[in-house]
Amino acid sequence: MKRLILAISLAAALAFSLAAVASAAITGKFSTTISKPASVKGKWTLTFKKNGSVSIARNGQTTQNTGSLKGTTFTAPGGKACPTVGTYKVKLSGKKLTFTVIKDSCKVGRKLILPGHTFVKVG
Repeated sequence: MKRLILAISLAAALAFSLAAVASAAITGKFSTTISKPASVKGKWTLTFKKNGSVSIARNGQTTQNTGSLKGTTFTAPGGKACPTVGTYKVKLSGKKLTFTVIKDSCKVGRKLILPGHTFVKVG
């Protein structure tokens, strides 16, 4: 019985530490340049902070849009262009970051910026 409790405790501790490592693994600035459509044209930069918050800039100007990263899930709260919450799976491969839609009913804004583009680490 003691071994079972120890095994469960170790498994829980390992799962918790792996989740912490996954969310901490993506930090720094990642950029991509979008040429079409015109509504989102420009250089987009996402800054991932150690606390899981994400700021978004377009052509060097920080936008009011924000996000958060937990593990490999990026969540974008509703805002002006997209009043609903959107969630995306984030994949980091070397210095390249990609997004896949988990759930996002928005048809403009972030749905035109995140999926389908590769963000490259710049800082």
